[in-house]
Formats: sequence, structure tokens, C-alpha cells
Amino acid sequence: MTALRLPVLSSSAPINPLADELQKVAAHEDAAHQKRNWVRLSYDCNNHCTFCLDSNAHDGTMRDDREIRIQIVEGRKKGAERLILSGGEPTMHPLFLDYVKLGRRAGYPWIQTVTNGRMFSYPEFLDTALANGLSEITFSLHGHTAKLHDALVGTPGAFEQEVAGLKAAMGRVVISVDVVINKMNVRHLPEMLETFLGWGVREFDLLQVIPFGNAWTDARHHLFYDLQDPTIVAAIRRALELAKRPDVHLWLNRFPPPHAEGFEELIQDPYKLNDEVRGRREEYDRYLSVGQKLMCRQPERCQYCYLQNLCDTLDEVIDARKAPQVDEISATRALPTLGALPAARRAVVEAANLGAAQALAARLDAPELRLQLDDYEGLAAALEGDLLWGKRLMQAVAATPEQLTGLLAIEGSFEVVTLLTQRTAAALLALPELPQRLVLRQPNHELVTEARAHDVDLPTFFRQLGRPVPTENITPCLAPGAAPRDLADRPVTLDTAALADDGRIQMTSYTRRYILQNFYTKSLRCKECVHSESCRGMHITWVRAHGYAPLQPLR
Repeated sequence: MTALRLPVLSSSAPINPLADELQKVAAHEDAAHQKRNWVRLSYDCNNHCTFCLDSNAHDGTMRDDREIRIQIVEGRKKGAERLILSGGEPTMHPLFLDYVKLGRRAGYPWIQTVTNGRMFSYPEFLDTALANGLSEITFSLHGHTAKLHDALVGTPGAFEQEVAGLKAAMGRVVISVDVVINKMNVRHLPEMLETFLGWGVREFDLLQVIPFGNAWTDARHHLFYDLQDPTIVAAIRRALELAKRPDVHLWLNRFPPPHAEGFEELIQDPYKLNDEVRGRREEYDRYLSVGQKLMCRQPERCQYCYLQNLCDTLDEVIDARKAPQVDEISATRALPTLGALPAARRAVVEAANLGAAQALAARLDAPELRLQLDDYEGLAAALEGDLLWGKRLMQAVAATPEQLTGLLAIEGSFEVVTLLTQRTAAALLALPELPQRLVLRQPNHELVTEARAHDVDLPTFFRQLGRPVPTENITPCLAPGAAPRDLADRPVTLDTAALADDGRIQMTSYTRRYILQNFYTKSLRCKECVHSESCRGMHITWVRAHGYAPLQPLR
């Protein structure tokens, strides 16, 4: 659960739905990007959830006390703001209350636990946890009745005990609720949330069931459901409508983005992929170091997994890293100091200035060059015809109106790829004619707030432009009259920002680059488009900021 203690908007305040929604988006974004320290306390649980993704790790033991204390203290030293005590079931650890106190002494502003909540039905345990500094309890509740919840967690009496703990804690500590959405409870989802709201809960994390642990045993036939089923779609949409209430904060976790159309602001922040990858760090490390394939990589299983495209793209990056030659190799302000890099047709260099770019380009075996610099001072003087440092300059990226004007003023055949933003759009519309070497590219953003602050209304802009122009990173339906260039086969690219200093692929670095460069999504109706096979849609942050509605099939 990524929930922060978000502002609850006063019901007596003037109603401004747009302002309320923008406030929520910004608050949720801050929460999702907060630095957290997840600390596992146990490898055991007193529930037996049919969908437990952690069941393979449960051996009935508690984690070593010294290891836990070191991780708590070191996490705070490294800047973590939130301590999350998890398991298994964390409250089963006999020293749980001591770890809460240690977290407070270590200086964490917020201490949270994710739990089945049963121990909090004991007044002394709850009182001590709060006195020791516990800030938030996330209760895992998967049904609104004992019959449904107890069947899913495999423990008679669990619902009654957990609800007693939740109600005892209500008003004394921040309460949030996790719900794992599955075939057995999905049709009851609206009633479940209404029930929890009636108890006073205002923060919810809806987690899509995923194919790990217990969930991928024979139980899967009772857990995985058809997202195309009209009755299920209707139930989910009724539940998500509750997020429009100003006092309700709802999160979607691992939920397939295209099925959240109309509620795009709820799509899981892609930053959380970092947490998903950290949770499977050992498996990924074995894959990258010794080539041991992930056990879960099976087509039937992958179709239910939120990480499918991340893993597919990782396979492509591994192949590119092994290849003696690729189409493109990119360098973003630094290169590995060890390990030979493949040759490439084109070097893509991002740097602060010309000197830094030259140092990077000198290490890349590529006859062609594309530049994206913060400062292009000296470029005109350094060019020798079309050559820069012995490489043919093919493109230079302009991020501002000033860079656009300056690069177009330099004689040469290189393309000026302009990042299409509100600032550059005005300058482009003011041009009396469009230079032949101009290309327009939609930039990707990490944050929804950035996208909303800088992006243009693409269809409106291209209608105003009224002239054909090559485009990159823009679907054909969003750029009427333009000439999209990235519908053909995409180049095989090695992004060196995904590599460690020793030249090997580093999973955390790869994940960050994947989020920014490769996390794309399409509407469900895009399959009807003539470009369905070649178009990868729009970046996930663009969709979270502007919605799927503008993506309309071309026929």
C-alpha cells in the first residue's frame, strides 16, 4: 500500500471537482514517490490466503532480529521517510512492538504495517503499538462478510477478529484497507467498499490478483476472472466511481491499465514497478548473472501478470547487450567504465554541453550521431560540413524555443527534432513555413503533474498547424495530417543507462529506463485500428494525464 496521510477535503468547502481532482493527483503522486523502507519480519502467517503471492517463502520462521534492526536503521540513514513492517504476517513476530519503537527512535516520520489485523483485536497490543509510534495500519480485507473473507483467507473467524481490530483502531491511527480483487469477490466490490466506508475507512488499495504463490495452484480457476465480462466490468466501474468522492482515496495496484479507461488517474503510478522488481530481486539477479530463466515465464501465466511487458523488453535488452552490433546505442551523461560495448549505426548522446557529448561520443563505435544537449553553444563552429567529431550528425533535439531557433539557424542537413511542449508549440505555430528538416516529438514524462503542465492538446495543435510534418512518439490518431515515423520496425537499441559501471545490465537501472522509455499502453478499442500491429500507443504517463479517450481507431 502506498497510501500517504492524504488531505481529507472538507465537505463544507465550495465544490470544485477539477481542483479537487488535481489536488488528489498531486497528493497521490507525492505518496507514490515517497522513499520507503519495506522490512519483512516473518516467513509465516496465521491466515492461509488462497491468492497469497508470498506463500512459497513461508517456512514458519521469523526473520533474524539483528538483520531486521540493521535494515530499519540503515534504511533511515539512506533517506527513507516511511518504514513499512511487512511479512508474511508481521504482527506474529514476538518483537513487532519493539521494531515499531525502533523505527520511531531511528527518526522515521511515518511507520506503517500491512497486516491481516487480527492481533489488533487485543487491546493491549493495539495500545502499545500506538504508544510506540505506529502511524498507519493497512488491513487486508477481502470480503465484506465473514463467509466471503474467511473463505478467501482460509481461516474461520478471521473476519470477526480483524474487523474488531479495525474498529478498535479507528480514529486513533490512520486506517487503510487492501483488497485483492479476484473472481470470488469482484462482483461484490462496490458493496465491500460501501461497507468499509460505513466503518469510517477512507483509503483503499485495490490489488489485482497475480499469478504467483498460492494463486497459481489449482486455486487459480477460482481466482482469475474475465475482465471482458459485462457484469464484472459494471461492478468494477461502480467501485471506482467512489474515488470521485473528495474524501475517498483509492489506488489501483497491478490492474491492467486499458481496463481502467475513464478512471485513468487511478492507474498505478509506474514508479511502483521499482517496488515490484525489488520484491523479486533474487530471481532477476539470477537471470542476469547466470541466465537462469524466471520460473514464471509461461505464456498462460504471463497473460495475467502486470510485469509481462517489462520482462519481454528485458529479454530484448539482454539480446542487445550480447550482440556485437546494434542499430542504436544511447549514452545518457555517463558510460560504463568496464566491458566492451557493441558497435552501432547511430550513437544517441544526451549531455549537458558539447564538451561532455564529445567525451561520450568518442567511446561509441558508430558513424552517425544524434544529440540532445542542455547547451548547444559551439556546435556551429565544431561542424565540418555534416560531420561532428568524425561522425555524421543526423539529428539534434531542441527542448526550448531558443534551441529550436538556434539549431535551425545552423547550416546543415541534420534534422531538428523539437520536443512538442506548450512553449515550443507557440514558436512552431508562429513559423511562416516549416523547414524540411523539422521533426516533432512528444516527450515522455515521469510525473502526471509534469505532463499536464507541459503537454499540448495534440489533435488541436496539428489541426492548427495545418501542414504535414514528420512526427515521433505520437500515434497517428493524435496527429491528423502528420507523417508518423515510428510505425515501421523499431531499431534495436542498447540504452547504456540500464547498465552498471561494470557494463552488465542492472535491474534497478533497467526498470527506471523501462518506465521512461518503454512503458506504453493502448485503448482496448485500438485493436480495431489499421495501425494496430505497428502502433504501440502512448506512454503510460501521457495516458494517466490525458486519458484513453483521444485514442480513436483509424480505419
